[in-house]
Amino acid sequence: MNFTKHPLQILLKLSKNLPIDTEFEFSIYEYEPQSILDTRKTFRLPSTEMTKEKIEEIINSLGEFEELALNSKVRASRKVHHIPMIDFFTDIETLNKNKQTLKNILPSKIYKNLEIYSSGNSLHGYSLTLISPKEWLDYMGRLLLTNLPNKPQLVDTRWIGHRLRAGYTSLRWSNNSKNYLASPTLIGHLDLLN
Repeated sequence: MNFTKHPLQILLKLSKNLPIDTEFEFSIYEYEPQSILDTRKTFRLPSTEMTKEKIEEIINSLGEFEELALNSKVRASRKVHHIPMIDFFTDIETLNKNKQTLKNILPSKIYKNLEIYSSGNSLHGYSLTLISPKEWLDYMGRLLLTNLPNKPQLVDTRWIGHRLRAGYTSLRWSNNSKNYLASPTLIGHLDLLN
């Protein structure tokens, strides 16, 4: 697997500005379409172990129908923060045409640092700005507001529902079960997309 354009790069960038005791949270899950259930095994990895070799080792150890996901929760100096994430419900062309909607609704500190990945089935967004649990709730509400009446749906509302119930966001990092078209790959920074 090529990790130069994988979301692992987000964690490597974040780690540069975080305390040495930082831990990132992951989950292993089996996808069940249209299910309200979201059964996951969660675990944490210290930022000091965040390497492509470690992520490859975890992906290679997955069961036949399992996938690896990064959860938004980050623990640093005994505090919990969240990585702002988005599971888009649109293609790159529609996202480009509707960037202004995102810019108007999302906090500027999140929007300005938003990187977009193609996951094969959809687009994923990760911001390089950590937010508090309170800010995370506000952020999730704002994501719902990006889906404007009589406009294309930008964000997957079922994903938001699952993530609100869980108390954290989560995006897939692997393509192990073959339920998806590809592993996530960087497209670019949202403001620079054409």
